[in-house]
Amino acid sequence: MRAVVQTVEKVIDHDVNVFLLGESGVGKDHLAEAIHACGPRRDRPLVRIDCAAIPAELFEAELFGFEKGTFTDAVARKVGKLEMAQGGTVYFDDVVSLAPHLQAKLLRAIQEKRFTRLGGHQSISFDSRILSSSMGGTLRNDLLYRLNVVTIEIPPLRERPEDIEPLAKAFVARRKRGIDKTAVEMLRAHRWPGNVRELRNVIDRAVLLEESDWVTSRSLPPLESDFVGAAAEREWTLEQLEARYIREVLRRTRSNFSRAAAILGINRKTLLEKRRKYEID
Repeated sequence: MRAVVQTVEKVIDHDVNVFLLGESGVGKDHLAEAIHACGPRRDRPLVRIDCAAIPAELFEAELFGFEKGTFTDAVARKVGKLEMAQGGTVYFDDVVSLAPHLQAKLLRAIQEKRFTRLGGHQSISFDSRILSSSMGGTLRNDLLYRLNVVTIEIPPLRERPEDIEPLAKAFVARRKRGIDKTAVEMLRAHRWPGNVRELRNVIDRAVLLEESDWVTSRSLPPLESDFVGAAAEREWTLEQLEARYIREVLRRTRSNFSRAAAILGINRKTLLEKRRKYEID
């Protein structure tokens, strides 16, 4: 993430188009907002266009706007997203989801820096910085060349486990709470397929349900854990790995020692001895 931040710092003050790559939930939207908020167009609008959410048949109307009477429901002129972003930044979220014929129309507008409202005849110029994002996919090459003057790829959370603890602490701090070490270890053992968005949702749920000032392992919902992967990354000893697994099983069984012992394949007495040995609450 330091490399990502360094690249952002280099492009913020230069009015170049930026293409953000990364899985769902890694924070592309937040990065786009940061680039706009810290750039020279910060005092002008940031207009987001969710390309995947707008039906293909309505995309041109949303992008360019339309004149009154263009179609049955056009009872008044509508200003399009490009016009709203005049002087500011327009952010095309998941731009690869656009159909090929819409990609061509977008390319023409970007190349010419002009467009015409649907049903209109007046050519409207626009001056906006263009940010785009994608989770993967294909764009026509000429559009891609226009959009990715600089490409920034945001790595998934599973590839940067060192970020999990500071992110979790930041999320709980917003609610004026703390998070204990055991809960952090459980968070670090999860693979986070939903990335930072999933982590934030897990923390929000834990804070909502936890009545004390601290988020603990018992506050967290069941999480699929990759103990072997986490152990390799953090160089845990076998004893550390065993302690963490016993703690996880006890949490999942709500401290039902008989059931936990059965899952672990040991008797109840051995489980109690290991619990004392590892000082597991």
